[in-house]
Amino acid sequence: MAFRRNHTSHVLAATVAALLAGGIIPAQQKPAATQHTVVSAQQKLDIDPLELVRRASGNEIKANATEYYCMFKDTTEYKDHSITKEIIRTPQGGLANTLLINGHPLTAEERQKDNEKLEKFANNPDARRKRREANAADDKRSELMLTSLPDAFLYTYAGTDRGPKGEELVHLKFRPNPGFNPPNHETMVYLGMEGDMVIDRKAMRIAKIDGTLFKDVDFGWGILGKLDKGGKFIIVQQDVGGGDWEEVQETLQFYGKILLVKSLTIWSTETMTDFHPVPSDLTTAQALDLLHKSVDVVAANGSAVKQAQNEHK
Repeated sequence: MAFRRNHTSHVLAATVAALLAGGIIPAQQKPAATQHTVVSAQQKLDIDPLELVRRASGNEIKANATEYYCMFKDTTEYKDHSITKEIIRTPQGGLANTLLINGHPLTAEERQKDNEKLEKFANNPDARRKRREANAADDKRSELMLTSLPDAFLYTYAGTDRGPKGEELVHLKFRPNPGFNPPNHETMVYLGMEGDMVIDRKAMRIAKIDGTLFKDVDFGWGILGKLDKGGKFIIVQQDVGGGDWEEVQETLQFYGKILLVKSLTIWSTETMTDFHPVPSDLTTAQALDLLHKSVDVVAANGSAVKQAQNEHK
């Protein structure tokens, strides 16, 4: 996951970016008859599903313009291994330290290499500038994709329930808009997506999106390729405190080809937890100190666990 603010607030945009898929979709006016048919099929919903998506997408875009400086843990599980990192977002950019590999603290040699890599990056203004520029470019594409959500799909109401905090969650199903004409190669990926979206009615934010490719699709995000039918993703975001919404889960399961030759496999589940705000004036040196302290806590806990296990043998 990128160290910039997500994505989600980026939700769907983040997913497609992770798949190297995405681009710009201009707003389009769908035929009145087609849209009326979709809306008239709704039951027990006092707002047009399309308007609901427009409002929620607009709020996601607004949220992306407000920085939330914080620390959090990020665990990514792949098919054969897992990595847990402590990530900190500061005005100077993001930094991360590896805490666990396959659930275990790093060895002394692994820790030294990880620290050296972190220090080198943190003290390299050019490298950090390049990452910020790359992130800014991705954020711009992501914002345009969020803007396009209402126009790329047709939405139908699928029910309403309550979340763990009593929030009203509106469930929508989405499928490609047959009137949508992708303006470039990148946006063709939308033609093969369908799934479910959950919107928090009070916060008017996208709480979850679960999508599947029902057919092979072309994609592009700087490169060209194809994603196979059956690929899926799940993105979940929630209020992590103080009204700040962050992505807390991302599942990607895709197969395909890059440049139609090289095989592409994306299989991971990423979970973000323990969000804590940090001062907006935090320096790079202070950020590094916080990361090192977190590593020390994990190492100490790991030693305690091993000692307890040995005592019970």
